[in-house]
Amino acid sequence: MTTHLSRSRISLALASLATVALTASGCGGSNDAQSAGPAGHRTASAPAHDTTAVRAGASWLNRQVTHGAVHNDQYDTDDYGLGIDVALALHAVDEQPATVRAISDRLATHLAAYTAPGYGTVTSAGGTAKAVVLAQAVGADPASYGGTDLVAQLERTVADHGPAAGRIQDVLDPKEASAADYANVVGQAYAVEGLTAADSPEAAAATRFLLAQQCHDGWFRLGFTPDPQAPDQGCDADRASKPDLDTTAFAVQALGKSDSARATAAVDSAVAWLEQQQAADGSFGGGATGTPNTNSTGLAGTALAGAGDTAAAEKAATWVFGHQVLDCRKFSPAVRGVIAYDDAGLAAAASKGIPVKAEDQFRRATAGALPVLRWLPASSTTDDRAGSC
Repeated sequence: MTTHLSRSRISLALASLATVALTASGCGGSNDAQSAGPAGHRTASAPAHDTTAVRAGASWLNRQVTHGAVHNDQYDTDDYGLGIDVALALHAVDEQPATVRAISDRLATHLAAYTAPGYGTVTSAGGTAKAVVLAQAVGADPASYGGTDLVAQLERTVADHGPAAGRIQDVLDPKEASAADYANVVGQAYAVEGLTAADSPEAAAATRFLLAQQCHDGWFRLGFTPDPQAPDQGCDADRASKPDLDTTAFAVQALGKSDSARATAAVDSAVAWLEQQQAADGSFGGGATGTPNTNSTGLAGTALAGAGDTAAAEKAATWVFGHQVLDCRKFSPAVRGVIAYDDAGLAAAASKGIPVKAEDQFRRATAGALPVLRWLPASSTTDDRAGSC
């Protein structure tokens, strides 16, 4: 049996992962999508895009949600962070509002399990920020979410003085020697998005600190400067800084909602860098390996679409679609719509299905990649791969 301490460790690890449900449908179908680029950035009306892939992917995601929770069977624990990723993905494609609401309602009644995971972490800054963004997405009041003022809780994680002013940081138990701060730039991006939407007085400082995490070439790093007392907390001042594609995509989406000149310039620079990272086949590589994968391709493609580069988003969507299970003649209907992380994952799903130990990867990949399929060119799913199930 998993011990309480092990569950805390598992919950904390799941919550720190950077991570971003429909009904099944027949084949074919398209819509006239329009990219909603942030103020000051490129926007363009997109051509007709196929809807079958989105519906199939969301249908699979929907089946991963039970009573508002995504349960990790390998570790026998509800993964609330992944639940938020699923809900935000479904919200982005404007489907299954009942499922999105169910996830939000479940989180609201289990906030402590997610934002205060234990093992020395009194308040998870990144977890709190993601919860605020979800509450705002479903139209709930984050200042009274599940009986908690999440905005105030998030504001308390924002450093208010010193070189690291504006930086989010986990609130730790001083009595727990092994407690560690897991806050990072992805969480900072969520915090900027949530605090800005809440008109928080901490939004400006949090935004300035996020902007400082961008290096001169346009990319954003994942980790903060290890020493919060270092005089310069910027990306360029830290020789250990290295580009992180997923983090850059999250930052673009957060900063793209600001109309400030500095944020606009930062987004333009980040978008230019992202465009340079796209391979000829439309894919992006991110994460620890840097190899092409659907999660990074989905995140980057969606960020570029939001900035108005629908051509890059269409290429990304096409590559992601190549890793989606649609043909029920080769795959079990139970996995129809799932998006494999990479080539190896797709091959494994074809031969073995999705074992318990692999569920987490498939769920995260599908949640991260699903939104970009809104830009899948029309008629992409009318071939034999999308045969009737």
